[in-house]
Amino acid sequence: MVPIVLRTWPTVIGTPFGEKLRIGACDLYASAPYTALFCGRHRPLLVRVVTALGNGLPVPPRLLGLIGRAAMVALGRLAYDDEHRRIALVSAFIVVVDHVFDHCMTEPPEARGRRLEAIIAGRERPDTPELALTQGLALAMAAGLDGETRRTFDAAMAQVYQWIRAEVRGQLGVPDPAGFGHRRAGVEGTIAGLLFPVARFADDDVRAWMVDVSMYVQIMDDYLDLDADRAAGRETPATLGQWTFPDVAAAWERTTRGIEALVRRTGLGSPRYTRFIREAYVFMMVEVVQAMIARPDDGMVPA
Repeated sequence: MVPIVLRTWPTVIGTPFGEKLRIGACDLYASAPYTALFCGRHRPLLVRVVTALGNGLPVPPRLLGLIGRAAMVALGRLAYDDEHRRIALVSAFIVVVDHVFDHCMTEPPEARGRRLEAIIAGRERPDTPELALTQGLALAMAAGLDGETRRTFDAAMAQVYQWIRAEVRGQLGVPDPAGFGHRRAGVEGTIAGLLFPVARFADDDVRAWMVDVSMYVQIMDDYLDLDADRAAGRETPATLGQWTFPDVAAAWERTTRGIEALVRRTGLGSPRYTRFIREAYVFMMVEVVQAMIARPDDGMVPA
């Protein structure tokens, strides 16, 4: 990811969006496909060995965290280098696409959506650093794919395009009959993109939990932006009263219960290990929320 940033948009480094890109890609989005690897029923053999050791070793949580971190680095570099690289690319891509659509394009909504799709697909040459980074990440994600992996990627990108079209409908003020303010397409496009590098390891329970997490972050983001959106005259499910603080709390509870259930159903249900996984998730999400609060005008999720 970093070489693409340096080649296309080097001045973003050190800016508020550069920090958002780091936190969003590394802390928020990349954690989802790794959860699929470590908590899925079909996790690969080396991951099974690592998780079995984590479940059985009677070590303090801090040491377990260090062991888990070292294992992830080793697995990413030695055994699953392609998956590790694509996870980093797609995580950055999601943050960049959302930011570029909302903040870096001036066309009317429909023209903006068509142009962004053309940039992502490589049909149009980018003329700004922001669009160059978007295209660079998209092309890098697709490089070297064939067979089933290519079909999975194409299906994921189709959902990303649906997300962009939903954003256009939202900007045009088209009502969402589902009552989500066209947010659901962003959630599903995000999850489809994140899972494509590890699709063969992700089962339906993992996908469902990831949707719950993405939906929680979206509800929370809208709730945090409530006053600013009201002042700007923007309609969101929060400004319309469809998402309230109890909805934020209920969505959070679903994610924390869900991560514990994922661990237990894999047979890694020791109380110490389950608590460790839950607390690692909570710690990550606290950092994400703090970043969202610190930069309320530039949220961490597709808006």
